[in-house]
Amino acid sequence: MRAVPVRRGRPHGCPGCPRVGSGPRVSDFRSGPASSPVVSGEGLRIVGRRAGGGQHVGSTTGRARRRGLPALMIALAVLVTGCTSAVSGTAMKIGAATVDPGPSAEGPNGAKAGVAPADLKVTGDANTEWDVQAKNTLADLEAFYTQVLPENFPGTTFKGPDELFSYDSEDSSASACGRDLYGEANAAYDPSCNSIMWDRGVLLPRMAEEVGDLAAPTILAHEMGHLVQYLLGTTFDGETVIMLEQQADCYAGAYWRWVADGNSTYYDLNQGVGMREVLTAMMWTGDPVGMTASAEQAHGSGFDRSLAFSLGYANGVKRCDEIDQAEVDQRITEAGFTVIPKDFGNVDITEDFIDAVAETLNLYFEEILGATYQAPTLTTFEGTTGPDCNGTPGTFPVSYCGSTNTVSYNLAELQRIGTPNAGFASTNGDFSAVVLLASRYALAAQNPGGQNPLGNQAGLRALCYSGAWASWMKEPRGPQNLALNPTDLNKAVYQVMESPLAASDTAGKTSTFVIDQVQALYIGVVQGATECYDFYAA
Repeated sequence: MRAVPVRRGRPHGCPGCPRVGSGPRVSDFRSGPASSPVVSGEGLRIVGRRAGGGQHVGSTTGRARRRGLPALMIALAVLVTGCTSAVSGTAMKIGAATVDPGPSAEGPNGAKAGVAPADLKVTGDANTEWDVQAKNTLADLEAFYTQVLPENFPGTTFKGPDELFSYDSEDSSASACGRDLYGEANAAYDPSCNSIMWDRGVLLPRMAEEVGDLAAPTILAHEMGHLVQYLLGTTFDGETVIMLEQQADCYAGAYWRWVADGNSTYYDLNQGVGMREVLTAMMWTGDPVGMTASAEQAHGSGFDRSLAFSLGYANGVKRCDEIDQAEVDQRITEAGFTVIPKDFGNVDITEDFIDAVAETLNLYFEEILGATYQAPTLTTFEGTTGPDCNGTPGTFPVSYCGSTNTVSYNLAELQRIGTPNAGFASTNGDFSAVVLLASRYALAAQNPGGQNPLGNQAGLRALCYSGAWASWMKEPRGPQNLALNPTDLNKAVYQVMESPLAASDTAGKTSTFVIDQVQALYIGVVQGATECYDFYAA
């Protein structure tokens, strides 16, 4: 978060921020986690070196229509490292209320054992473990689209890429489709030759090391999504790159739902480590912190990309095709710094800061709920459990007790959670701690009668309300003029994936899965508190 000085004649919103915890990108590949922000509006852009000095790929402008894709390479923005109007189309919750999310959190996950590798012809195939993984994934994706395209788009038949390319970006002779790929640690679909290519030398092994075994398959599912756009006639003739990328991210989510439902020959996906891994892959590919959505090569923040993934996972491929520029303009949260922020865009976690955040939470809930909202008492506690509430220990490090209408927190633990550990590449920061606090205030907002809000819906609604409050905080609020930092939503997603507390009820319990929880946050940020109330009705 940030404290915004009051200035006349200038908007106070945060127009842009560095990406949290991401990886290399086609248009600006980094050889390590993003460590410097992109500064917009000042003619300054601070970025890391591209590995090998590779050229930018996928420079695109225009508007999507029903024609053929132009001869440009559409590639995943692999970077190591908000609005409140309703989204067009229908969002669906995964979990208790409407959709069975698939296997349990503890079910099988990852590459299936004892399966014969796919027999696909690949130009440059070195038959490394990364090539085998890529071939298995692409064969799986072909089976997926052969099934679902005719089901969802009658008259459409899936036709795979004309050629597959494997290359090593550290090899000076690396090329595909007539393009020099030396230094391009990337995966891409090139419509000019209807081909998919991947870097077996740097990108795929690096993703496996930094994210997990399902990260590279997630990238390739995204690239196949671009081929599907080509088959469906989605073109680039006026739309932003980010719209095409949102669709492709969505298609990747639809594929992983098909895997989770037990249809894959090569993979299993469970709702624990598996879902965290594929969501982290989407976060890892977000734009560098500070890039704006209007930038020519913007692909979306980690928050934006994982949101699009969840839409595909929840609703399938038809929802992905429905994503258009109007929807993207409504809900994309990515923004840019106008100045290089202090302390990587974080504020020290102190009692005064917690008090200031609590003031904004009270202001928000008073605004939307009126006199029915009773501001809770805020206290601190020591030790590893919160104060007893009706004979039950409170949650750690933040708790809410409905019978006393009290929010309590352990300052030392919130400081640990909220202190960034890797500069702009950190997956944590002040908002990691703030989202936990906000979720407990959101339980108080559900407690006009002195009861303890219990159950999955109460926890999900609390997290959804927290997202709605975060969106409201894009403008300076409260006596301290606190405002959302563009890195904050990424931090919130990572914190939700790290711990279920933000989605838990007063007793600290939830049986919902990670996909339920992150989607609750997304719905709050994008659609607002009214949708939270309706979507998570008890």
